Amino acid sequence: MRFIFIIMALLAFALPAQAALFSTIDSRGDKISAELKGNNSYHAYLARDLTSIASSEYDEGDASAARVFINKAEAEAAKARGTK
Repeated sequence: MRFIFIIMALLAFALPAQAALFSTIDSRGDKISAELKGNNSYHAYLARDLTSIASSEYDEGDASAARVFINKAEAEAAKARGTK
């Protein structure tokens, strides 16, 4: 009985952490899109596509792939800021 309670408590605390990751990926994507609004360079276009891919990867349940894509999107966004 105690074991079941411990497992349930761990799950209860793990779910909000996963929700924070989702909002972090979305907020990072929104920030990139807002910063690159009006920038039509190659790097800006690539950054916007990578944020879209990151969001869809996370929706499919692959958080590690989503983190990789959002990190690549941020790197491309940094390059795009220099090519306005």
